[in-house]
Amino acid sequence: MAVDDFIAEHSRQWAAKTTGQNRAYLNILVEYFGPDRLLATIAKQDASEVKKVLQALPSSRNTKPKLKAMPLMQVIKEPGHKKIAAKTINSHIQMFKMFFDWAERHGHSPHTLFEGMKVAKEKHAETTVKPYTSEQTKLIFTELTDNPSGLVRKESHRWGVLLGLFTGARLNEICQLDIADIQQDGETWFLNITDEGDDNKRVKASASRRKVPLHSELIRLGFLDFIESRSRGQRLFPDYSYNVNGGYGRNLGRWYNESFLPKLGLKRPGVVFHSFRHTMVTRLGQADVPEPIYQCIVGHARAGVTQQVYLRQGFTLAQLKEAIEQFEV
Repeated sequence: MAVDDFIAEHSRQWAAKTTGQNRAYLNILVEYFGPDRLLATIAKQDASEVKKVLQALPSSRNTKPKLKAMPLMQVIKEPGHKKIAAKTINSHIQMFKMFFDWAERHGHSPHTLFEGMKVAKEKHAETTVKPYTSEQTKLIFTELTDNPSGLVRKESHRWGVLLGLFTGARLNEICQLDIADIQQDGETWFLNITDEGDDNKRVKASASRRKVPLHSELIRLGFLDFIESRSRGQRLFPDYSYNVNGGYGRNLGRWYNESFLPKLGLKRPGVVFHSFRHTMVTRLGQADVPEPIYQCIVGHARAGVTQQVYLRQGFTLAQLKEAIEQFEV
């Protein structure tokens, strides 16, 4: 079956969660057309009909048993259910396009489909992730270091969030760190963010594998002593258990987003743990750090021929260290 061949070819470069998600997207095509439909018989008009189905699909189809048991063409007629978001529709369409591009290259289809068929996104600017203001980061920093409100009861919570604040690393990248991932090169300590060492460790993309120098403030606060206190184990945060959906970051994310932020009065749409990444990018940009350098620090794919070819090895630790020191709470 073409879908199986497509998944098998691409799953080597996808994380397990991504593979499962993409298969679920493609299962919509299989369910709509049937497993025996020849790809060569699927035309642009058919693709247009699939798009209509996606726009009518309930967001709770995979969580509500009643909806889960229904055939696709029946479930889209069920009234009273919230539909999947435009972003999710576009994720489906992007995967369908990728699949039909592959199918055309491999002789399964005479043409590609789903080109230019994405839907307009809803205008909910308030739900997009926002960077923290200076006042917000100062409050968070004070609570993490002095704990005046008594909200921070675990060292793993304290250091997990401080790492987010001073590195801009993703939640799961922080929570899956091994002791061995905190390394030293000369006088520079850094996080070696990688998917090596544990079958459950993963990174979002190849650009996510990177070395992030430790900000001097982390060292001043005693992060190296914290590492020493955990040195008998393998993982830096062994109390963060693995979850197939949230990786290692689920527990810290829940505590931070659902308990810590609300109790500080900082809970707003778009203000979450992930805001630390936007904050790091914003603050370094404001400090005149060149964009390719702060992209490298947070693990964004670097754009342009110069970045891809001539700077393939990345920037030196000294350059990254100088840049990250521009970040101020």
